[in-house]
Amino acid sequence: MVRPSLFYGLLFCALISGPYFAHAQAEKKQFPLNKKDSLAEWQEKVFRGRVLYSIDPDPKTGHLIAQSDKACSGLLYRMQFYPKNTPMISWQWQVVKFPDAQKTSADQGGWIEKDDYAARVYVIFPSWYFMHTETLEYVWDETSPEGTVKTSPYFNKIKIIVAETGKKNLKKWVSEERNIYEDYKKAFGKEPGRVGAIAIMTDTDNTLSTAEALYKNLKVGYKK
Repeated sequence: MVRPSLFYGLLFCALISGPYFAHAQAEKKQFPLNKKDSLAEWQEKVFRGRVLYSIDPDPKTGHLIAQSDKACSGLLYRMQFYPKNTPMISWQWQVVKFPDAQKTSADQGGWIEKDDYAARVYVIFPSWYFMHTETLEYVWDETSPEGTVKTSPYFNKIKIIVAETGKKNLKKWVSEERNIYEDYKKAFGKEPGRVGAIAIMTDTDNTLSTAEALYKNLKVGYKK
């Protein structure tokens, strides 16, 4: 039995693999996510129902709003940089509502643990063959301890890192700063290659519930 939303990770990988990145230009980028056109350069990828992504435009307090109702879709931004040289990624996020915590029935029978998260930030390392593409997935988990690093049970090239945990900061802005280079070495046990894309996702397709998260001030590819 294969869980349908397993494919979101594989699809993200497939979307950024291939010769396109052989000629991509290195770059670093800041995403305030507070202007009406903030998502103009992002690609929306719908995997199982569409998450509503919208911008609250304000120069000081604006942000990206992600509202999921039994859905799984994400936002993908293609870029290239080498984390050995510019290893840092930072952002602010806020969970307004977590997905339901209960197990959910699989489409083909049986029961599976939910794999929904109110907030995720991906760093994707492409390969010519997408099944070899590797991904760091930073999540705000409701229960797992902060700092937990685990392998996705559905695709061993995705390493899940719990950047924030629990409800103590529910409905509060939390700032994150991660060293992609060090996180990759810890998760995969080797040196990273180039980053080919980043992504954001809020999803609730497995628990068939709702969730809401906010994101802002995403900054990628810089030195600390």
